[in-house]
Formats: sequence, C-alpha cells, structure tokens
Amino acid sequence: MAITCIDIGTSKICTIIADVSDGSIDRILGKGEVASHGVQKGIIVDREYAIQAIAASVKEAQSNAPKEPDALVGFGGRHVESSNNWFDVRTRAKDNVVDERVIEDVRKEVAKVQFRPERERVKIIERQYKIDDVAGVHNPVGMHGYVLKLEAHLVTAERSYMDNLRDCVRAVDLEPIDVVPNPLASAKAVLEQDEMDRGVILADIGGGTTGIAVYREGRVWYTSGLPVGGRQVTTDLAVGLSIPFSAAEELKVTGGGLYPERDDAGKVALIQKYRTTPEVMSYMIRARVEEILRMVLSKPPQLPQLPKLLVLTGGTAKLPGMKQFVEDELGLQARVGVPGNLPEGADDLADPAYAAAVGLLLWGAESEQVGRARARRGERLLRFPFPLGRLWQGILSRASGVIYGRPPAES
Repeated sequence: MAITCIDIGTSKICTIIADVSDGSIDRILGKGEVASHGVQKGIIVDREYAIQAIAASVKEAQSNAPKEPDALVGFGGRHVESSNNWFDVRTRAKDNVVDERVIEDVRKEVAKVQFRPERERVKIIERQYKIDDVAGVHNPVGMHGYVLKLEAHLVTAERSYMDNLRDCVRAVDLEPIDVVPNPLASAKAVLEQDEMDRGVILADIGGGTTGIAVYREGRVWYTSGLPVGGRQVTTDLAVGLSIPFSAAEELKVTGGGLYPERDDAGKVALIQKYRTTPEVMSYMIRARVEEILRMVLSKPPQLPQLPKLLVLTGGTAKLPGMKQFVEDELGLQARVGVPGNLPEGADDLADPAYAAAVGLLLWGAESEQVGRARARRGERLLRFPFPLGRLWQGILSRASGVIYGRPPAES
C-alpha cells in the first residue's frame, strides 16, 4: 500500500510517498523537500507560512506519485513529555489464566488515564507485563496468575500545538491519521534491537530542536525534546565571526567540524575567506555541541546508571568528528545513526538528516491506524450521497450487467 509521511521540522519540511508492506519500505514513489517557514523550535508560529511550506513539499512529492488522502506526520519540540505508569487488573478465568479478555481489560485501564486539559496523549507504547511478582513478561497470554500488570510508556504533547499541526496538514487536503514524535520515528529507522536491549540514548539533533529517546530492556523508557539544535551552532558562528546567517550556514556545512581541519585545502580556503582559522571555528562548534549533548544527558530522570551508548542522528550529526568528540569528551560509546534497509533507488535517504522521515515510513508500514483509515474511507465511498454514490453503484452494476434493477440494453 502507498502512504504519505510528512516530517515537519524547523529547517526543512520533507514529504515522502512510498509503497510499504509487512513493516518494510518497498519503493519510494515521490519525495518533496523545501525550506521550513512559519516553524520555530518545532512550534508553528505562523500558520499561513507553515501551510505554504507544507503545500510546496507535498506538491513536489506528488508530482510523480499517487495522491494519498491520509498522512502520517512527524513533529518535535520541548513540549513533548513522557511518563511510565503501571496498570493492573485481576484475572477473571476460573483457573486464573491470562487470556485476551484480560489483556483488553488492562489496556482499557491505560486508556482511562486523564491528563491536564492542555495536554494531549499522542502515543501509548507497552513496555512490559508483570504477573503477580514475575516482571519482564512480554506475552502473558496463557500464563497463570491472579493480577496482571502492564507498564505503559505514555507520550503527551501540548494540545494547542497538535491542533495547529493537524489544521495545517488538513489545509493542504490531507488527513493526519497519525502523529509521531520525531525521536521515536528516528529510533525506528536507526536503532538495532540489541542496542535497545542493552540500553541506548538517541539524540536526534535537528535544526531547531533535539529529540531524545532512551531505550532500556528493549523498549522505549523516555521521550522528550529540547528547544536547541543545529541553528544555534550557525547562530554562534554568525555572531562570533560577524557574518550573515546564510554565510555561517555555508561555513558550518562545508567547512565545519569538531576538530580543526587542515588537510583539506578547499575547507581551509573557505574558512580563511571569513577571516578565521580552523582552530577558532572548531572551538566555537565544539562549545555549542557539548552544551547540547550535556543537556541531552541531563534531561532524563535520574537512573542508577544511564545507558553508555549514544546514537546521534539528524542533520547536525553529520558534522565531522561527532563520534570521536562524544567518546573523548563525554566518555560514552557513540555512533552516527544512518537509515538502512532502504529500497533500490533511495540512496539519498541513507543520511542522518532523513532518519525521522524514513522512520515515519516504517511506522506507517506497521501502523494499524493506516489500515483502519483505509477501511473507513472505503465505507465512506460506499455511502456516498446521491448522485455520486448512485454513479459509483452504476459503474459497479454495469460490470455485472444490471443497473438499478433494469435489464441491460440490448446491443
């Protein structure tokens, strides 16, 4: 099936239409990427500009692809919060065996959770089950016990922001059937299962925000966001070197890095063009990157021990020397997360900057909401009011030789 995914970021808006099946991406049908407008630090601050940017991205993606009416939307920002909560129910069978009814009962308890009026629950992710005193159960069906407990990871966001986000997507004639926090989408695209089992911190460093996802015991344990990203690095260079923001962005992307680069004559020439040195520039970049990474590590609630692996993704993760810097200065294992398992012809998506977009496709490939939306759309089509509904029925009836009960015309 074909799905549309829109990653709405501070620096860019990326729309991808792809054929997906069985949790994988089969073929990229269309891709549109434009500079983001009307979005600051992950928050929509100008509705009209945001709609124009989303529309341009969608139009570009649809130029050579089918126009799918539903969309999965990725978002980020400091307003993303999460918590882990336990819910329990008693088993009901005579022999106290957990069956599907008991599972549904405990899931209903999760669904009853109330948040403040200004907060919206956007994701429920089951972490683990517990039967009586036995923890770490992943599939409790058929097991004996008196009390079934479920630990659920609940992700919330500002309701007003989510309403604005959906309105902007609907304004371009798409229905947002699911919204996914960018760090969760990126994690799906770049993390390995053994990393999630051992424990890992993912930092998705975008243009204006940094998404955080911490995984423990194979499941997500913490989801959040910071209002800082690669644009702060660019701003530091612009202010420190007294150059325009656009020139600072070119300098960062083309000649930037966390360690001085003197072996590349082209980079050195570009740096000297702005009357600075590789040492000065790398010092400025290192200072801001270290601040961002230390904020990432201090954000999750205190644990006896945070995971020792940090996976970096997002456009800022491409700065040369990121892995070495994390290992040298923060004492953690590190790697740069690049989306893999892409279909033929999608090599341009094997880039940390597209981790969230690719993760949205994978999320959609596994999402039950996509299937439910397709089913509802089919029902609406069959119930279409006269005359379009009658016309559609007429087309179907012609194929079978009968139109509204009248015999077919003789040829």
